[in-house]
Amino acid sequence: MNRVMARIVGIGLLAAVVVAGVFVYWNSANEKPYRPDFTLADLDGEPHAIADYDGQVVVLNFWASWCKPCREEVPMLIDAQREYADQGLQIIGIAVDKPEAAAEFAKRYDINYPVLADATEGARIQDRYTAEGAPAGVLPFTAIIDRNGKVVARIAGALNHARLSDIVQPLLEKSASATKD
Repeated sequence: MNRVMARIVGIGLLAAVVVAGVFVYWNSANEKPYRPDFTLADLDGEPHAIADYDGQVVVLNFWASWCKPCREEVPMLIDAQREYADQGLQIIGIAVDKPEAAAEFAKRYDINYPVLADATEGARIQDRYTAEGAPAGVLPFTAIIDRNGKVVARIAGALNHARLSDIVQPLLEKSASATKD
C-alpha cells in the first residue's frame, strides 16, 4: 500500500508541476507590455500626458539636437506625420535635451508634431520604454504604441520611412477596419 500511495503522490506532484508550468507560460505569453504613463511639458510649457493620445497610433521618438542621426531622422518624421495624421497617427518628439536647444531645433526644422523637452525626465521616460536587456540611452530611440496602448515596437537607432511604414500601416489599417465592423 505504501508503494501505491507513493506513486499516487508522485503523479499528483508531477501533475501540479505541469499545471503550474502551463499557467506561468500562459500568463507570460499573454502579458501585454502597455505604455508607461508620463506627463511632460511641450516647448510652450503646456503639459502633455501620453494618455491624451489614447485611441491613436503613437510614435514616441526620443532625440537630442546634438545627435546627428536624430537630425537626419526628423524630416522623415515630419513627412510621416503629414502622411498618416488623418489615419490616426500621432508622432511625439521627446527631446532628451535642454528645452532651449530643443525649441531652436524644432523651429529650424518646422516640426509639425508635439515636442516635449526635459533632458532629465525625458531620459527617465526613455528608460521606461526601453526593452529589458536593451542598451539604455541610445538616440534616436523610437517606441510605437497601438491604439490600445500596447508597445508594439522599440527601435534603437535611426528609423527610415520604409521601416516606420511597415510597422504603422498595419496598425492604422487594423484600427480602421475594426471601427468599420
